[in-house]
Amino acid sequence: MKALVKKEAAPGAVLETVPMPEYGPSDVLLKVRATSICGTDLHIYNWDAWAQSAIRPPLVFGHEVTGEVVEVGSDVKTLRRGDLVSVESHFPCGSCHQCRQGRMHICDHLKILGVDRSGCFAEFVSVPALCAWKNPASMAPEVASILEPMGNAVHAVSAAKVRGKTIAVFGCGPTGLFTIAVARAHEAAKIVAVDINRKRLELARKLGVSVLFDGADPDLASKIAKEAGGFGADVSFEMSGSPRAIAAGLRCLQNGGTMVAFGIPSKPLEMDLANDVILKGRTILGIVGRLMFETWEEMQRLLDSGKLDPSPIVTHRYRLDEFEKAFETIAAGEAGKVVLFP
Repeated sequence: MKALVKKEAAPGAVLETVPMPEYGPSDVLLKVRATSICGTDLHIYNWDAWAQSAIRPPLVFGHEVTGEVVEVGSDVKTLRRGDLVSVESHFPCGSCHQCRQGRMHICDHLKILGVDRSGCFAEFVSVPALCAWKNPASMAPEVASILEPMGNAVHAVSAAKVRGKTIAVFGCGPTGLFTIAVARAHEAAKIVAVDINRKRLELARKLGVSVLFDGADPDLASKIAKEAGGFGADVSFEMSGSPRAIAAGLRCLQNGGTMVAFGIPSKPLEMDLANDVILKGRTILGIVGRLMFETWEEMQRLLDSGKLDPSPIVTHRYRLDEFEKAFETIAAGEAGKVVLFP
């Protein structure tokens, strides 16, 4: 099959012919219909410090995918050939302390598709049947391919309980845009969007956000607090990892407010824990991945109800062999979600 491979410990990738994936008795083999690009994939493609610490080339990368089941393992009873599925990219062991406590998304022995095992930037991919989420046959492939990253936003918004609240979303990349869409579906009273990229702010505007701020504004925290009645936002979502955004995300909150931390900083940070958190009674809520499978069930309900339509966030579509153009588009900050089609 054709696959996009991180061939060497260097920037870039190559499209080449590789062996078909093997699949075990509890796995399914998928023919990839669409696969979307994540920020993690950009780290791998650029071969930055994180990628150098986490990836062992050669590796087929990519972890956001929808596909058609073409083969099923001998122990699989829940799926059959022809089923259309999206994939939960976090593969749990099922037996560690976290898994036994119902926290498979933070399994002690977690394996991630396209990071710890061969990924989905390919014509075929093998995944555990447990992690294959069956979709309606009518779901558009580009939408089905982005359920995994959108699930991060569903998890974050559900945990923060935003109904009737004023929220601020820092970072309007794909995950921030998903957060806006999900928060609207959860009936947040007011949404403020923050970014330094004008094109991304325009995408937020298209999703219905009327209050937009430049992330470089030195008075950002106080201006957001003013928009929230003068005493501060109820919830902030930090989706960028920017140190400046993290500080503003805390300081724009009312006393007792909550900051959802999802964006990954490039290095450890210093913070004023006493004045920004403890003495204000604020909460920092760390979110990673999706609850398995509570988040997926909630996401499906929102999609079925018509309250959530993520399709406007998909801004670019490319063939798999146009991967260089796709990564250039993302690096230029011109895109929402970019989807590849083998």
